[in-house]
Amino acid sequence: MTATDYTLHTAFLEDHRHLTKGLAGLLESLRRNNAPRATTIARELDRVAGPHMAFEETVLYPELQGRLGKSFIDQLYHEHALGQEAVSHLVHRAESGPLTPPERSTLIEQVETALEHALSCGSLLSYLDTLSTERHNEMLQQLLDMRAQERLWTDLPKRPGHVP
Repeated sequence: MTATDYTLHTAFLEDHRHLTKGLAGLLESLRRNNAPRATTIARELDRVAGPHMAFEETVLYPELQGRLGKSFIDQLYHEHALGQEAVSHLVHRAESGPLTPPERSTLIEQVETALEHALSCGSLLSYLDTLSTERHNEMLQQLLDMRAQERLWTDLPKRPGHVP
């Protein structure tokens, strides 16, 4: 693949494949009540999802809000917050033992929402087709810059009104 073949679409889809796979594995681990495995996956998701979530929340969503409406974009932020809360809970969990039934139930609900979001968020790519090539390239560079910063998902600011 040449540098010109690497597009915002390619990068976005690449990120979503990682997110979907990680969230699906996390959900399976939670359903099997395998807290150690869920924590391991959450730590990996924290690392790989951070740059993409930062990109979506600071670049993509503001770009699309005028087209899709504030309430729709607010829902996307809320879905991110649920996933971030689940990952944060597992990453920062003091105990190494099993999850309590209510704790596990809440985490499953949060991860189910985050997984559904990751599966459907790829449809936002069609909106990117309406942007100029120049804007595409700017946004790709912003995503690549965020990847280079290696921010964790759990380190991203919680948006007021979007925290579960």
